Amino acid sequence: MSSLNQPPAMRLLGSGRAYQPELLALMERVELLTVLSGRELELLSHHLQSYAAEPGCVIFREGDPGHYMCLLVSGRVTTYKESDVEHRAQVADERRGRSIGEMALIDGEPRSATCVATEPSVLLLLSQSDFARLGEERPALALKLVLCIARLMSRRLRLTSGRLVDYLDS
Repeated sequence: MSSLNQPPAMRLLGSGRAYQPELLALMERVELLTVLSGRELELLSHHLQSYAAEPGCVIFREGDPGHYMCLLVSGRVTTYKESDVEHRAQVADERRGRSIGEMALIDGEPRSATCVATEPSVLLLLSQSDFARLGEERPALALKLVLCIARLMSRRLRLTSGRLVDYLDS
C-alpha cells in the first residue's frame, strides 16, 4: 500500500496460538481489558491480531467501513474530524492503553473520524467477525466486553456533552 501518495500501511506482527504469549503481554497494557481475568484475556487473545503502525500510518479513515476496533498498546494516535478537503479538527489524542474505533465494532457504521499514528505504535485489532465468533463461542465474555465498551462510550459522550455546553456558553 505504501507509495509516494499513500501513507504507510500497518504491518502484521502476529496472531494465533503461536503468538499468544506475546499477545497476552500486550493485552496487559490496555485499560479497557483490566476488568478481565487471566483466563478471559487468554480466551480473547485467540480473536486478536497485533499490528505495528509507523508515524503517518492511517489506522482508519473517516467514511470508510468500520470493521474493527483497535487497542493501543504503545505509541500515540491522533483522531481528526474532516470538515472539508482543507480543514480538519483534532478530536482526540490517544496514548498507550486506550481503545479507538470501538463504535464500529458495535454499530458497523462508517468511520466517523480519521485516525493516524503520530508515533511508532503497536495496536491490537478485534474485527467484527472475530467479535461475532467470540459471541458464539464465549457469550459471557463477549457481553462483558460489550459492557466495558458501553461504559467507555458513555464516559466519552459525557465528556463531549460537557465540552458542547462549554462551547455553547462561550
